[in-house]
Amino acid sequence: MKYVKMLSLATVAAAALMAVVGASTASASVLCKTKPVANGAGTANATCPEGWAYPVGTEIHGVLDPEQHFTLTDGEGNKTLTCKQSTVKGKTTNEGNSTETVNGVIETLTFERCTSPFLGETACTITTIKGGTLELHWMGDTFNGTLTSDGAEVTTTCSSIFGSIHCIFTTVKTDIGVLTGGNPATLDIENARISQSPTNSLCPAEAKWDAKYEITEPKPLYLANET
Repeated sequence: MKYVKMLSLATVAAAALMAVVGASTASASVLCKTKPVANGAGTANATCPEGWAYPVGTEIHGVLDPEQHFTLTDGEGNKTLTCKQSTVKGKTTNEGNSTETVNGVIETLTFERCTSPFLGETACTITTIKGGTLELHWMGDTFNGTLTSDGAEVTTTCSSIFGSIHCIFTTVKTDIGVLTGGNPATLDIENARISQSPTNSLCPAEAKWDAKYEITEPKPLYLANET
């Protein structure tokens, strides 16, 4: 009997642990055409009203804030690259719901008017090889979400006294930044750590990406927890 009682307690404990793990890993998000309705204090359990969720295939288009620069910084704080223009464009591959996050693919990622302050403002080029995929996670008690990038691959090429410096940067489920809901919404990228694939000894092993994009499509755009 004592053994059975201990086994029962162990089963209950295991079930409780699984519930906690499940609760901590569960995620959900919905892109909403209007400000979500709060089902609790503040914006807790933000709900997108019925019929107001953006459908699968929605195009998300962002342009670099004209007051900001796209910047890559090495591990020592040196600005290795800056660009005055950048565009990102993709499409959602699902609508999202109370148990599923919104996913999408990046179709366009461009960088223009780029230079290397570290190399004396030498002109550089950044080319996107793969746009990769994105995932938007709703942030509790807000109408915002975090953006994760996976499988993106960009190459940078700069001329120097050492010859052409070619670097390759990739994302692997990388936490890029925060999408702040609004009209328009904005994407703030701050100290996003991008890994560098082995190419040139002069390339940093890791770079930090900083930028701010205005979401020009769709407008308005908010993140909700469910519909």
